[in-house]
Amino acid sequence: MKIVVVHGSPRKGNTYKATKQFKEEMEKQGDIEFVDFFLPKDMPEFCHGCMNCFLKGELTCPHARYTMPILDQMVSADGLIFTTPVFALSLSGCMKSFLDHYAYIFIVHRARSEMFHKKAFILASTVGAGSKAAIKTISTSLKYWGVNRVYSYSFTTFGTEWNNIETEKKSKIKSDIADKAKKFYTEVDSGKKHTPYLFISFMFKMSRFILKKYADETSLDKQYWIKKGWYSGEKSPF
Repeated sequence: MKIVVVHGSPRKGNTYKATKQFKEEMEKQGDIEFVDFFLPKDMPEFCHGCMNCFLKGELTCPHARYTMPILDQMVSADGLIFTTPVFALSLSGCMKSFLDHYAYIFIVHRARSEMFHKKAFILASTVGAGSKAAIKTISTSLKYWGVNRVYSYSFTTFGTEWNNIETEKKSKIKSDIADKAKKFYTEVDSGKKHTPYLFISFMFKMSRFILKKYADETSLDKQYWIKKGWYSGEKSPF
């Protein structure tokens, strides 16, 4: 089993320690190859909004040397894990920038077929509030990618350092993580292709409708859909 982990912070604090335990708990269930990407080291540039990925292709992105290797790993992985601490009531800036770079693989553009059968897990930690907002932003992007199932877990520490968390609270967090990790491993290992979320199914149909109304026959998105067989309805990614 291959799992890609995208770490939303270079600081090896509460989120990192929780992620480390999550990975260890998964490894107890079977053989796993983890491929880790640390932000911002592995994606040190902000999206410039140049729209090259939409109009000219993803290889023309000025940051393609960073984006393409990560995308290749995500596409070939059995499962995905995204982690983020809460910064100013939302996800970390480097995680948001990471997601910005992949807007072109939204369903309405050029979604990767493999994503429609992939499982993902989001792990977030916060000292106080904001974890729901952080998770929602990541989850929304993943669903627009077409990811089959998105699971999540967040915890509140009420302290900046792992060692200062109350013993009872820390035990609860560790227990929750062990349970979530085991369930995620089982889900990925099963290879089960769930019925897509209603949102994803709707977006796929709506995207085809939009592309049929789009006058530019040379657009990369329309040509991609035609090549995939999605435009005519002959094939489906589900």
